Amino acid sequence: MKRANQLDVCLCSPNPKERKLLKQWLDASGSLWNKINYACRQNFHGNEGVWNADTGSLKGKYKAVLSSSGAQQIIRKNTEAWQSFFSSNQKYHAGELDEKPSPPGYWGNEDDGRVHASHLRLRPHNHYTIEHGKRSRLEVPIGSKLTDELGLNRNHRLRDEIAGDPKWKCQCQGEQNRLEIVFDELEDMFRAFRLVTIPIPDSRLASHEAALDGGATNLVACTVSTGTQYLYEGPTLFEKFRDTTELIAHYQPLLEKPSRIQ
Repeated sequence: MKRANQLDVCLCSPNPKERKLLKQWLDASGSLWNKINYACRQNFHGNEGVWNADTGSLKGKYKAVLSSSGAQQIIRKNTEAWQSFFSSNQKYHAGELDEKPSPPGYWGNEDDGRVHASHLRLRPHNHYTIEHGKRSRLEVPIGSKLTDELGLNRNHRLRDEIAGDPKWKCQCQGEQNRLEIVFDELEDMFRAFRLVTIPIPDSRLASHEAALDGGATNLVACTVSTGTQYLYEGPTLFEKFRDTTELIAHYQPLLEKPSRIQ
């Protein structure tokens, strides 16, 4: 069973360029994905079933920013997305799926920018490392262009502190956990999501049963086989809902005509 641990990436470096370059790093991942996907979609629609692209030349153009391994991961992820599409397409034609699947889409768009929608999916060890402790940190590879701009050695990685305690512990030895880094535009910060596999809970371990009944007056009534009962009443929540609805109805016309607001 897959779960994701969320971590906040803290840019603590005194180098003011780091934030800009990390955005550039993420944006390049979205740009590479989109160019690969465009070539694949053109080939697919021009010749049904053919979806390959010249990923070698594209990798060469982007490895100076993403690093060779980072660019390779974007290519690999796009390949997986197309393989998943063809698998779903076969199931659709076999009658196993009701809705026809669509080819892999693009990340973001040019009007809104790609940074908020771009992701760089990496694998551990050669592609990233995470250490947890008093000063947890994340290291990811960057290309020679960015290492030069940051004044780092060509063999150095981008190193940043991370905050957040992993909720899910991986219990699978040797698992290649994928890391996804995104820029949260609303919160104006970078986040990292690390996928882990956890054992599926054994439902047979449950020794008691519970019955739930939903309604209007009593939102939820619960009875447990031990004899314990719980009741979640609804009148108070409905009163709050009604009051809030009336306030919205009162202020909506004022918002449409700002000049009337005192």
